[in-house]
Order: sequence, then structure tokens, then C-alpha cells
Amino acid sequence: MKIRASVLWLLAGLIVAASGILVLPGTSYERQDRDATLAASSAMHRAGTDALGRDRLVRVAAAFLLSLAGAVVASALTTAAAAGVGTLAAFGRASMGWTAMLLCDVFLALPWMFLLMMVRSALPLTTLPAQSAAITFLVLAALGWPASARAVYRGALQLKTSDWMLYARASGLSGAGVVRHVIPNLFPLLLPQFLISIPAFVMAEANLGALGLGVGEPLPSWGGMLFELNNSPMLMQTRWVYFPIALLVLVLLLLEGVAVEA
Repeated sequence: MKIRASVLWLLAGLIVAASGILVLPGTSYERQDRDATLAASSAMHRAGTDALGRDRLVRVAAAFLLSLAGAVVASALTTAAAAGVGTLAAFGRASMGWTAMLLCDVFLALPWMFLLMMVRSALPLTTLPAQSAAITFLVLAALGWPASARAVYRGALQLKTSDWMLYARASGLSGAGVVRHVIPNLFPLLLPQFLISIPAFVMAEANLGALGLGVGEPLPSWGGMLFELNNSPMLMQTRWVYFPIALLVLVLLLLEGVAVEA
């Protein structure tokens, strides 16, 4: 019941965000109103504006859609990679399994956020905003698979010694046929890994953006708007600067609720 309520709230938020971008005045997230910089809430700008006069509500809605869509795609890529690595490690040669798990341990021992910062900071300054967003989430997917791969590996080892697998091998099933039957049986394990990765990637993107290494301007992102919190004079001029972080916390709580219940 809790997971259904969380999913419904997230779907409602997506619908509201998409609708808001289409129907709110000043619907372009990059449109600037020079006469209303750091403005308070008004009929034209429901959540005020930022330092460049851009509608904060529209930008938050766009950031919500971008962050969630990117995190879902990155989580799907990470889960697919983990499923492949974990299954091959479990059903391949012993040396393959040992090497794969050693590689996972090496990745897990490295400071994940530091690696993200290194890769992201290596991008040229001329990178387009859409490209920076795609690269950010691809980097997250590329570095986020080891923990899931270890979980899949343990689950695949249990399937490898199960009774039905022994019967299947005795009847002549091998190679690709084994993998084709194993993957569907790993779905109860892959689904939680997929759901757990989504809030982790949303938070990772927000952290990168807060450090100035996330999605490039003028494309809105939660991290980019959290970066405004470093500006102390701005905090004194408008309280709407806290709106993005309040919504981010709410979305993370809903995502965590879905992942835990699953």
C-alpha cells in the first residue's frame, strides 16, 4: 500500500511538472525577466525568480523532469550492466568470477564522488548543456554498477546450485540457454537494485551540480539551483531559493519509500 501511494505521488508530481511547463506564463526555463530579478511570489512568477529573472517554478519543474528521467535511464543501464557482469561471473569460469568480483571491489574501494568530479571536470567548457546532462548521467551509470553486480552475483550463485538448474543441466541445457532462464529468475533481485539506484543518482547529480560540475547552464538542474545557496546575500533577499531543496527532499523520500517497500 505504501509503495502504491509513493508511486502515485511521483506520477502526480511528473504530471504537474509537465503541465506546469506547458501552461505557466514564461514557460521557457531560460527566459529572463530583467525587471523582476530575485522577485517574490507573484501572479506572473508563482515561486519568484532567480538572479537572472528566470521563473523559478518553471525551472524547478524542468529540473524535476530532467533529473528523474536521467536517473531512471542511468539506473536501467547500471542494472543491465550489473545483471550481465553478475550472471557471467557466476556461471562462467572460476577465474572469470574471481576477476569480476575483484574489479567490483576495486571500484567500490575508490571514492565514488571524487571519480565523478574528476571525469566531469575533464569536460571542455564548450560542452553543450544537453551533452553535459547526458554525460553526467552516463558517468553515473558507468560508475554505479559494482555494488549491484555483487548482489546479482550472489543471487546467481544460489540459482546455479538450485534443484531446477541441476535438472536443466542434466537435460542438456547449457550456455546461452542457461542465461536465458536465469535472468527472469533474477528479476526479484534486479528490481530493488534498479529502484535503489534512482534516488542515489538523483542525489549524486544534485551534489555535482552544487559543486558547479553538474548539468550546464542554462539547462536547469537541482544541483544548479542548490548552487545558489552558496550566495549569502541572495538568501537574505528571497526565501524562495529554498524551494528546490524542499522539493528535492520530498522526491528523495518518495523514491526511497518505493525502493524500501520493493
